[in-house]
Amino acid sequence: MKHAVFAYGSLQLPEVMACVTGQGFQAVPARLPHFARFRIRGKSFPGIRPEPGASVEGLLYRDLTAAAMENLDAFEDDFYIRQALDVVTFTGTAARAFVYVMDPQYHGLLEDTTWDLEHFKRHSLGDFLHRCRHFASSRSR
Repeated sequence: MKHAVFAYGSLQLPEVMACVTGQGFQAVPARLPHFARFRIRGKSFPGIRPEPGASVEGLLYRDLTAAAMENLDAFEDDFYIRQALDVVTFTGTAARAFVYVMDPQYHGLLEDTTWDLEHFKRHSLGDFLHRCRHFASSRSR
């Protein structure tokens, strides 16, 4: 069975997704309605929480294997709960996808500042890829 995942943070970058899952996937731009993205205090990656009227831009990856999903589940921190939610592609098509949503018990860690992908790429990507490579090597043992 194949799965779809909506990525709104570091997993939007193909090199991060490939490092975590061990595979490359095609992606299309999409948005998740009624959620907002924020920085997590002390972290380089974001979290999302429900927020009426807001939306989060990201990428929809399709055709993920069960092994890729297992790797994503293992990689994501305890901050997140994987939920099946409706996203909308850039063509306006609705799609059901798994989304890693911030667990409500951790909402207090969310800053008031929105998370920015370009800022992440400039300031955190190198260290983050190092973390991803360490994760990938520990999973292959």
